[in-house]
Amino acid sequence: MKFKLIIAISVLILPISTNIVAQNVEFYNQVIRYGTDLDIASAFANVTENLGDEINEGILVLFQEEHSVEVFSALVRYIAAFELKTAEELLVNELYNGHADEDYRDIVIYALGVTGSRSALEVLRSYYVNNESTKRIKKAIIDAWGQIGDISIEDALIEILTDAREDDELKGRAILALGQVKSIRSLDLLEEIARNNYENKYLRMYAVHSLGEIGGESVLDVLGELLQDETHEVAEYAVKGISDIDSAKSGEYLVQALRSDFDRVRYFAVIGLAEKKYVDAVEILTFKAEYDTNERVRIEAKKALESIQAGVESDS
Repeated sequence: MKFKLIIAISVLILPISTNIVAQNVEFYNQVIRYGTDLDIASAFANVTENLGDEINEGILVLFQEEHSVEVFSALVRYIAAFELKTAEELLVNELYNGHADEDYRDIVIYALGVTGSRSALEVLRSYYVNNESTKRIKKAIIDAWGQIGDISIEDALIEILTDAREDDELKGRAILALGQVKSIRSLDLLEEIARNNYENKYLRMYAVHSLGEIGGESVLDVLGELLQDETHEVAEYAVKGISDIDSAKSGEYLVQALRSDFDRVRYFAVIGLAEKKYVDAVEILTFKAEYDTNERVRIEAKKALESIQAGVESDS
């Protein structure tokens, strides 16, 4: 099971009209041509699958008309949900068209992140530098850089992270984005942050996460040392990172983590050992299943033993 770090994206909840039932492509064609703003916003808020090229082209045409921000927000969410690459130019135009609604600009930037190509990086970089953006919008832009995932944005992210005047929340987003773009050049900087007991706790946690995302097996020893960190959240991120790395040595460190004083570290270590079906952990898991002071750890240790045993039987 891949441990994932989830960052919440701002979402504007739209009212759902109960008298509109999405039936077929013809229905959406008619909504696009004849619907009120409430009809359009409600219909596209309920879409669960890509409606196809005909409807997608019709959606782009709607942006040439006068509609409410609720309509455009619903359409941009649809574009993002199904990663419509054909909408990249439209999204760039929407970003620069002067919309005052911050919720809308936020979702447009998010959509650019999931649909944008490398060319969108420079557009977003220019917007970050040349516009009087709020912290929220800057965070959205950094997240979008990470979602696009191109290493060419590495310099901008490192610049944010190393600027002593920069806001810690923006630094945190930059750390996560460095992990997403697999920035090898930032490994030493991330390790320094992760090890610094005087650094912001959340920056340390994110640095541990990105170390694992970038370095893989090469950072196992660093993550192993951080299992002993006095800040339990940092130790938790270390054990999660170790669990995600495909290496025999990962199992050794997870066994060590079972002796942590932090309940959640032991819990995540048990989960990781079960996923890896690490046979050498049977003895200590047997002890944990019976005597660990935390009930959840005991329960998961029993499950882990069953999983490992099933793996042994399937291999024989």
